[in-house]
Amino acid sequence: MVNVRKFGIRHLFTAVLLSVSLLLIDSGVSSAKTDLTPKKEIVNLVNQVLEVLKDPSLKAPGKEAVRRQKLRSIVEQIFDLNDVAHRVLGRYNRRFNKKQFEEFKKLFSKMLESIYLTRIEHYSGEKVIFGDERVLSSTKVSVPTKIIKDGQEIPVEYRLLKRRRDGKWIGYDVVIEGVSLVKNYRSQFYQVLKRKSVNQLLALMREKVKHLEEQNKTAKAKS
Repeated sequence: MVNVRKFGIRHLFTAVLLSVSLLLIDSGVSSAKTDLTPKKEIVNLVNQVLEVLKDPSLKAPGKEAVRRQKLRSIVEQIFDLNDVAHRVLGRYNRRFNKKQFEEFKKLFSKMLESIYLTRIEHYSGEKVIFGDERVLSSTKVSVPTKIIKDGQEIPVEYRLLKRRRDGKWIGYDVVIEGVSLVKNYRSQFYQVLKRKSVNQLLALMREKVKHLEEQNKTAKAKS
């Protein structure tokens, strides 16, 4: 169930992390939140991620849970999971009651977390080049980037919208090599919901989360 496109998930939040090294060198951007442009908003948050990863006290044995929580809280500042979850469900939103949606959001978050946090922790100095921001609408902007890895350029486009209540730019989608994260997941969930009930989908997601967590535990034991 939900056979995630491996490249997309692997680089979804890793791409955010990689962005900071080249940007800080080329543009002199600081971590102070003095400008809420989409590009600088991402840079500020990614800078916080790097600080966590470089903190020697968080690399000590037994500190993994603390490090993960710090990374999780930073990533949640970049992407509004509630908004992303609604976008992923699309027209099937109306089939979920409040309790079911909250469980869906929690399970969806755990699915992503089981994959992307592991990748973030394996950051190895790749660089990212940012292009100019492109206006999609009065409240939406696209920030194109290229990840430079092993001599290859991997295109990653961040899509952000301006939140009404505070004017903050938040991510609502990432397009990697032309594939939208939201559309990719939406397609997979639609295929399930066409044939199964909401509760059946949630049961499948619980199984997926359990499987991913067991995989991570096994990988950690072997490392």
